Amino acid sequence: MGETLLDYARPLIQQLPHDHTLEELKSVVIFAAVVWNVEVVEDISGAVRYLSTKMPPRLRVPPAKGLALILRMLTRKDQCFRDDHRLALAVDVHRDGADLRVIAVGAVSELDSLPSTVDCWPCNLGDIRSGRRHLPN
Repeated sequence: MGETLLDYARPLIQQLPHDHTLEELKSVVIFAAVVWNVEVVEDISGAVRYLSTKMPPRLRVPPAKGLALILRMLTRKDQCFRDDHRLALAVDVHRDGADLRVIAVGAVSELDSLPSTVDCWPCNLGDIRSGRRHLPN
């Protein structure tokens, strides 16, 4: 997932100031993961808020500009990564000299792709889908 996320974030990384810090680089890759994980329209407003308030100060953008950027990134995901249905989790970024290394866990987000029974799971899968969790009797 790390290599995919790095490829996805590349247009954002290329726009970083020449003198960017490791913190700014990490923030851009994590922001790319936030946008990668957008699944419903409501998630877009959270990504806009993240870009305008949680990014390092010189990378923050006003909400309207942020929304335009997010929509471009969502279009990029649809055009270039359409068949990749993983969520990007546990993202970390390291510099090794001139090399950039992104580590991320990819997890499938669709519970419907799981089998209907899971013997080792301590609750019913139907309850997980509906948001209810019960320990077995």
